[in-house]
Amino acid sequence: MRVALFFDGKNHMKDLRRAAQDRWLDHGALARWIVDHVGGERFAGAWYYTGVPTAQDDQSERHALSDLLEELEKRPGFYVRRFNRRATTRECPHCAQIISYTEEKMVDTSLVADLILLGMRDAFDAAVVFSGDLDIAPGLAALSAMGKPAWIATFGDFGLSRSLVRQAWSHIDLLAHIESFAHPTLGEAAQGPAPAAPEDIDREIVRELKRAEAHFLAGGGFVGAHYFIHRWKGHAIPDAPEARRQAIQRLMEAGQVETYQVDGKTALRSREPFDLGEEEETVELREVESVLRKVAQADE
Repeated sequence: MRVALFFDGKNHMKDLRRAAQDRWLDHGALARWIVDHVGGERFAGAWYYTGVPTAQDDQSERHALSDLLEELEKRPGFYVRRFNRRATTRECPHCAQIISYTEEKMVDTSLVADLILLGMRDAFDAAVVFSGDLDIAPGLAALSAMGKPAWIATFGDFGLSRSLVRQAWSHIDLLAHIESFAHPTLGEAAQGPAPAAPEDIDREIVRELKRAEAHFLAGGGFVGAHYFIHRWKGHAIPDAPEARRQAIQRLMEAGQVETYQVDGKTALRSREPFDLGEEEETVELREVESVLRKVAQADE
């Protein structure tokens, strides 16, 4: 049985954040797990539909989504469909102020259209739709009429439409199985010994973490674990997120790096002093020292 995956990106990630907060998914592992879970034999492809943030949206949201989509597009068999978000306004019913925001258009309708079209072209034997939105019900009904089973997959049943469940072949609770396809939590030691790696990789990871700390501390921020693993542009560290994660895990077990929580997010910091050597002192570090001097002068 060939199994195809369809993601309503915004609902999928919102559902994940509500249920699992700071956990991040390995979508390749998720695809493999789903195919096996529904009794499939072959992965027929994954289609990910999402609105693209505008300049009005939060900058961190734009960066996080851009990283996710870039990662998905590199995976074999994954196809990303982007749609512009439309800027709109409405009047607050309580204070009469005008509220500006953006909203997604065409995501649900495009997902349903592709679901039906690909089903008619016999591109898959079964489908799994990652959404609890009732708007996708027509697509499930169409597949049922074709004799193709369609599951819906969500993290728990919060906000899940019961009418949608009745249209689906069955419901998959991803939250109950999240350890099968989520990246390991950095705050906990990995199971079993970490694979060996050259010492220079770990050394460069520490060096880059210090650079990242200096950069973000200068602006009053912190180094997010996900940001450092997936987005930080280092000079001599692996590009692969999993290789970075494994190196950080080794450094945590060695007591050189630690995690802490900031507003519900996992952050990283080095447990070693900022000592990169005079010849390697970065601009970011000098900025931090300048800030600290100003603080000291103000205290005097």
